Amino acid sequence: MNSFAVGIPKHFLRVAAWTVVCTWALGGAAEPAEKGVSPAELEFFEKRIRPVLVESCHSCHSETQAMGGLRLDHRRGWQEGGQSGPALIPGNPDQSPLIRAIRHDGSGTPMPLGGAQLAAETIDDFEQWILLGAPDPRDAPPAAKTAYVADDSWEEVFKERSQWWSLQPIVRPPLPQVENERWSDLPMDRFILAQLEKNGLEPAPRADRSTLVRRLSLVLTGLPPTAEQVEAFVRDSDEGAYARLVDSLLDTPHFGERWARHWMDVVRYSDTYGYEWDIPAKGAWRFRDYLIRAFNDDLPFDRLVREQIAGDLVETPRINNSQQINESLIGPMFYMMGEKRHGDSVIFNGIHQEMVDDKIDAFSKAFQAMTVACARCHDHKLDAVAQKDYYALAGVLMSSRWGTNTLDLPDRNKQVIQELSAVKQSMREPLADWWLEASEDIPAYIQAAQARIDGDEAADQLAQGLKPERLQAWEKALRFEP
Repeated sequence: MNSFAVGIPKHFLRVAAWTVVCTWALGGAAEPAEKGVSPAELEFFEKRIRPVLVESCHSCHSETQAMGGLRLDHRRGWQEGGQSGPALIPGNPDQSPLIRAIRHDGSGTPMPLGGAQLAAETIDDFEQWILLGAPDPRDAPPAAKTAYVADDSWEEVFKERSQWWSLQPIVRPPLPQVENERWSDLPMDRFILAQLEKNGLEPAPRADRSTLVRRLSLVLTGLPPTAEQVEAFVRDSDEGAYARLVDSLLDTPHFGERWARHWMDVVRYSDTYGYEWDIPAKGAWRFRDYLIRAFNDDLPFDRLVREQIAGDLVETPRINNSQQINESLIGPMFYMMGEKRHGDSVIFNGIHQEMVDDKIDAFSKAFQAMTVACARCHDHKLDAVAQKDYYALAGVLMSSRWGTNTLDLPDRNKQVIQELSAVKQSMREPLADWWLEASEDIPAYIQAAQARIDGDEAADQLAQGLKPERLQAWEKALRFEP
């Protein structure tokens, strides 16, 4: 919902506000697909476990061939197990036959059969997965057309997946027929009402005015209305009262703060990078404020997307005259959110690749609503994304030069620079006189300092009248001491 909501301009929200606040009463939030399993745990399975099962296990333990009666291509397969019983014991890796097999601990047949032992970090991942309870979203065996495919058949699969409704251009469908045509005159409401009537449901009762103003304020600004706002709206029976209330809430700075917060979740915004030292994300607050201004200024969504992907390359940058900054240059900071390590750790093999993977994952989810990062290890199992597409995008990110942009416009400090230039001119002559006067003593200090270094008997006589601290400084300089 968040990635869609950020694309809603203010004028659309003005029209949709009534539907938003009235449909809240229609039902609660949808339950997760698998109860008790967090999105992070499912992501761990998809990134760390499923690719290894596909590459190292499915050739012997899937629909094609189930050696020992064991299948590892769906959850029920390892739960029921094969001839030796369940392959996994959730929460107990040491007692799980699969773990003992991949550890090569001598208690069973080493796996993968006839192949090298899995990497230590991969075994650690499987142990961690089982400690988490072995979350596995694969309720049923994969269908033939969604299973892992070889390179020679990918084009056929890609062609079929490209026809899915989610990848088709947006169209304007005809409005559905409804029985209660007087319920709302908004086109979007016709679709809602049609589904309600199809399922034998009726819309929730119309909210009273005090409830309506509270719902509207919470939706648009995230804040409850003041007592004065509630009282004023309840007493205002004018036909345009609701539209004025909507406009007043959209015109507050809290609107941008509320809706920018949704997009900040999408781009994994944070003020620090976490990890061991929790180092600050330099200038992160500028990106936060950039988003708030974008929403409050009703910036079109396509422009917001362009600025975050390539704001440093747009032909006509967006200038903020009041703050004297280039707004478009702030957008690409989207790439600098998320995973980042400290110091020179990026030079180690694998760490930089993990950071790039995080950027690809956020990029595809935010702007394409697709999990392109799933194609890191193989052609995507569900979407029309090939592994070569992942590495093409990774090549773009890894070959780019990461730098710091100056947001200030040339005129921002023009007056201050002019004032400093005038002061500098007035100081030139006095400084020159002081330098010339001070330079007259330099030969004497050098001669005395060198005499002290050489142990010359005349050193004390040469030092008479000279400042001890300056003489000591010259002596250190001639000795090349810091």
